[in-house]
Amino acid sequence: MKKLASFFLFYLVIFTNSLCNEFPRDYFISTVEFPRDYFISPVEFPRDYFISPVEFPLNLSANFGALRTNSFHAGIDIRTGGVTGRRVLSAADGVVYRIRVSPVGYGRALYIEHPDGLATVYAHLDKFNEEIERYVRDEQYRQQSFDVDLTPPRNMFRFKQGEFIGYSGNTGSSSGPHLHFEIREAASQMPVNPLLFDFDVRDNLPPVLYTLAVYPLDHNSLVNGENEPVYLPLDGGRGRYRLQNNAEIEVYGEIGFGIEVTDFLNDPRFRFGAWSVELMIDEESMYRHELTKFAFGELRYINSHIDYAERIRNSRNIQRTFLQPNNHMSIYGHHVNRGIGTFYDEGENRARIIVKDAYKNRSELSFNFITRPPAEEAPAPPPQPENFAMLMRYDQPNRYSGENFYLSMPANALYDNLLFEFTSSDPVNGSITPVYHIHNEFVPVHRNYSLSIAAGEIPENLRDKALIVNIDNNNDPSPVNSWWSDGFMHGQTNVFGRFTVMLDTIPPTIEPLNISPGRNMVGRQMISFRVKDDLSGIRSYNGFIDGEWVLFEFDPKNDHLFYVFDEERIGRGLKRELELRVADQKDNSSVYNVEFYY
Repeated sequence: MKKLASFFLFYLVIFTNSLCNEFPRDYFISTVEFPRDYFISPVEFPRDYFISPVEFPLNLSANFGALRTNSFHAGIDIRTGGVTGRRVLSAADGVVYRIRVSPVGYGRALYIEHPDGLATVYAHLDKFNEEIERYVRDEQYRQQSFDVDLTPPRNMFRFKQGEFIGYSGNTGSSSGPHLHFEIREAASQMPVNPLLFDFDVRDNLPPVLYTLAVYPLDHNSLVNGENEPVYLPLDGGRGRYRLQNNAEIEVYGEIGFGIEVTDFLNDPRFRFGAWSVELMIDEESMYRHELTKFAFGELRYINSHIDYAERIRNSRNIQRTFLQPNNHMSIYGHHVNRGIGTFYDEGENRARIIVKDAYKNRSELSFNFITRPPAEEAPAPPPQPENFAMLMRYDQPNRYSGENFYLSMPANALYDNLLFEFTSSDPVNGSITPVYHIHNEFVPVHRNYSLSIAAGEIPENLRDKALIVNIDNNNDPSPVNSWWSDGFMHGQTNVFGRFTVMLDTIPPTIEPLNISPGRNMVGRQMISFRVKDDLSGIRSYNGFIDGEWVLFEFDPKNDHLFYVFDEERIGRGLKRELELRVADQKDNSSVYNVEFYY
């Protein structure tokens, strides 16, 4: 009954959000705890229900579950030949339940619900079909906003399988022209692996394995005599792998393993994520995950799923075959002792790591390792880090106060207990406070935490221009959502690293690209500008022609702000006056005025 109650509670929460896909990243952390095998039971997906959403052969550049920054990829990316404007079709009969237009994320995206309880998502579109495009444009003018999130009436847009719904594009945070396509459970909005629905994608190549990682998991544990991870390159191919040069592994204590793996479809130019990874020790299955479906609120758990420090240091994605204490993602269908092996008695063990893709192509690494107790009965605990401040427990709130600085972390913001380090250094690049080193960038944080930096010396007239920034290794700043109150700058972030306070008093720049005073714009498709801000980022943009608001569209990845001429609204054959206003997050604003002919 408890499991049943949890099930209905979960779906009640999901249903109330069923028209949204951008869930808060920590939404599900404190709601319902699922059994580890809750979502992993075999599911039969309809093999002939969906057709391809494009009219050309399916070639992919990314698959479901691919490892991204702070996220697993939630769909498949369909290549469009490096161009925009390819026709996109409805994959099955259905009704449009959501239309999203944003300068970031999915850009122009269409959401269609189907009678079988599934939904499909078509993202980064260049345009919708004419009927939807007209509806969206009217709503943008009504709301006077390019960025809109629309829920049309239930039967306003109904499509048959194969009907034209829009054109592929490169909008939002897309890094190149393609169609991002998702299949979801309609009620829960959980994305499901599209490659389990028998689309015509050719793949008979097994995953490729590169590196075995071996981790000592407490201060008493050893790998090859040291309390440090060991990374071992692999030899082999065609599904069979071994340790390079028959490398020996000696272990003692609590040990975890990890594997670096890439999958390929029959086109080897693109790298993909594997569908499942299983660890066997002495023929006992210790760990398995399967990327069949997950919740959007779980995506940030990727930072615990992988060796986060190794990604930051060396750009390698090594997937752990063990769970940190605060990793509650639902993809882990089976594990013994969280996948952690305990090795204290001298002897030899045999291990296998089995990796499969969505088409069940399989690769296997086989290796032996020896348990060898240390010569000394109990290794000495490691010395405290040089800048040790406190022990932070992952399952409890943590607070730290230093000179002119304090932070507060909620429970479950960390994936494991942490010997927290803190120090400070001199200001850099015009910052107005010291730089505060909050642990280091190699340890991930799962949930937002609060930090406060003393800033009482900021003049009153500049307090609304101050902001906390995160400084990278090149001393380049990234803005943090922050505000001034009671002598401190307060902010929230979900990363560790170096933080300081800066002032943003410089307004955005507006550079006209194809317009100038008195220019005849007849025959031009659009008016284009390049807009940039040096620190806090663009917050708003509004254009007016002859005093009437007009729809400017923003492509932040290219700093491109543009207005596409709409003859139905402004007509032709007149002298015009354009006023463009652009403001940043600290209310610094720029205005550009120009007269032109159209």
